Amino acid sequence: MSQSINNIKIGVSGMGEQFWVSVGKTKHFYLSALIQSGATLVNLDQEPVPIDTLDLLLNFSGNRLWQAEFQSGPPRVMALHGGATLDTAFLQTHLPKLRACDGIIVNCQSDIDVIHALCPNIKPQIIFLPLPVSDVFWQAPDKQSAKAQLDIASSTWVLGHVARLLPQKNLHRFLEYVKDLKAAFPEQAIQAIVIGNYWVDYPVLPYMTEQYPDYIQRLITYYDLHDIVTFSAGNLTDDMLATSISAMDVLIHPTNSLDENFGYIAIEAMAAGTPVLGCRYGGLKDTVVDNETGKLMSTWVTHGGIRFNYQSGFDWLTDVFNDHERHSQLIENCKAHAAKHYRYGHFVTRLESGLINCINAYNRADLAQVGQCESITNHVPCLLPPVELGFENYSSVAQFYVSHTLEAQHPLSPKVTAVDYLEQDHWTIVNDPCWPAEKILSVEQKHILNELSSPIELARFDPSTQAHIWQLLADGFVVFA
Repeated sequence: MSQSINNIKIGVSGMGEQFWVSVGKTKHFYLSALIQSGATLVNLDQEPVPIDTLDLLLNFSGNRLWQAEFQSGPPRVMALHGGATLDTAFLQTHLPKLRACDGIIVNCQSDIDVIHALCPNIKPQIIFLPLPVSDVFWQAPDKQSAKAQLDIASSTWVLGHVARLLPQKNLHRFLEYVKDLKAAFPEQAIQAIVIGNYWVDYPVLPYMTEQYPDYIQRLITYYDLHDIVTFSAGNLTDDMLATSISAMDVLIHPTNSLDENFGYIAIEAMAAGTPVLGCRYGGLKDTVVDNETGKLMSTWVTHGGIRFNYQSGFDWLTDVFNDHERHSQLIENCKAHAAKHYRYGHFVTRLESGLINCINAYNRADLAQVGQCESITNHVPCLLPPVELGFENYSSVAQFYVSHTLEAQHPLSPKVTAVDYLEQDHWTIVNDPCWPAEKILSVEQKHILNELSSPIELARFDPSTQAHIWQLLADGFVVFA
């Protein structure tokens, strides 16, 4: 049997305009890969044809090919694009109707873990498909040339943040790193480059999304960063974006975005030779190699949202900037790692192989249905403000994307510290637009927060106080440092 999709007829759905920019970029890669491989594509959204004349069905986006009319035909392959977190309830309903020959395309190991949890018995074909880097990033100038093009002195430390400017992408935590580095190295020239657009009506966990632009401007003033931080809109040309990323000494990507199931910017930065400081969350757990191509900070779920070890990131930044040889090695590691795993040719091969596996399974008559799914339900309290589809709807599935759990009460680092918080009436409120948890704390808990204004070793406290600290960790008012 031929192991190629050359001349295979594929019915596709959901290949039109995309709501998410990153999914639009992914669509381009899919189309070019399928055409390059010699497949014949039929757009089922515009050209309905009898499905028994097709060899494969590919649902790129939308729900059309999930419908019952397509269940008994050729194998169906469904791309998730982060839907394992945002659409878990939909998957629990529709995965049982898939067969062992049908496929699910995922982009990270956490997505795979969710599918395995939902499907304890028969599973669909799981196609693990890391996405590729666009050609322009392989051709980016070296750091010194890129800095010169941006009129930045070669000795200046350049920190970068490229993302949708949303609370979940943690631009405010990026600015905190800039502020802390400025305080730690007052004689060192530092430049911070922010590339992206605000999205004030972002539909996922909009706790302070609308107020976020004003919040950031107040923060820049409070931190006195007006002369350090420059903003560029997210519509830079590809060449200019690649040059800007190459000029960065470190890309800081402390994302807590629920659907960060891959993250193009991390692989693009590494291809351009820029190390990545990011959260050990979702797709970044797969793409960034800790202490080889950057630094991954531990993450965990609390009743007040996702938390990460900010201090470990700051310690890593200071070490890297103080060690030129280490920074140079990171640059080389980034380029080598990206070239080994995220070239376009790798993507084409993986996609073609996954589709072939589905067709072969269909030809072997692997037609048993997945059957009833296990549910991933949320049982823990949520301390965040009430919004439509708040974190209480996602907290359990988010456990698959973070790197650690607090359930066993094993310290993730020796020290703990209080988060930045406010007191309002009887309420203690986390001063974080991403996760503004609020709770009425006891007098003793408030005393502990005050004592933990800077990192302290957890082992120094007596068992009773440690129990209070673990509760504050679970609620998100204390973090590991």
